[in-house]
Amino acid sequence: MRNLAPILATTAAAALLGGGLAAPAHAAAWTQPQGSGQVIVTGIVSDSAKGFDANGNTVDINDYDKGEAYALIEYGVTDDLTVMAIPSFSDVQVENGGRTTGLGYTELGARYRIAAGGGAVVSLQGSVRIPGEKRRDGVPQADATGSEIDLRALAGTSFKLGGKDSFVDAQAGYRIRNGAPPNEFRLDLTLGLRPAPKVLLLLQSFNVVSDGDGRGAFTRYRYSNLYGSVVYDVTPKWSLQAGLLGTIAGRNALRERGVILGLWRRF
Repeated sequence: MRNLAPILATTAAAALLGGGLAAPAHAAAWTQPQGSGQVIVTGIVSDSAKGFDANGNTVDINDYDKGEAYALIEYGVTDDLTVMAIPSFSDVQVENGGRTTGLGYTELGARYRIAAGGGAVVSLQGSVRIPGEKRRDGVPQADATGSEIDLRALAGTSFKLGGKDSFVDAQAGYRIRNGAPPNEFRLDLTLGLRPAPKVLLLLQSFNVVSDGDGRGAFTRYRYSNLYGSVVYDVTPKWSLQAGLLGTIAGRNALRERGVILGLWRRF
């Protein structure tokens, strides 16, 4: 990874200022209790020395270095309705190409619980994503070209796995993208397991498939990112997180490898 030190410094500063962290800013199906909330700031540093071609084969590409920081802010207006904001900061540099540093997307939205019982919950969520610094490479994981609307259905359930507290969260969504990029189908899956009272293990899969081709440099694409991390509860209100990420499959997309650092704050 080139210029790793300044990217790590940027990510760490954003995490400290934001006051909380997770991987990547990822809302779950559960809503926040009325009057309560959380701040989760996620810092990610990744490198893409290779990519996937139109047939899904790994190929050499110009190296992409990315540093990203997200702050997921959630607040329970009622027990059923949670509002959220996700500001972000990004730094993207391409070998033999340009560098873009500045505000990333800012997401504003709400999640409404439509059913709950027996440890399970079903919710609906909608949000608007407002771009910051724009970038047009025709690469799905690095481009930021226009406003977006994200609509999704969420379901979660808690259970015992090997006698340990566990949960599964599943989200199916459709993202409407303004401008040249195609719209996207999204499927996010999270498995959480507590092997000890203060330790939470997270395994997350984020899957994106474009809805056909876009315009200009944007051809149809797909990619699947896998995140594995450990969250440690320092106090009842503060938690630390660290983990790894990688793109395990794709088409016309980057093959990312990176690290996750996080800090969570509940209130």
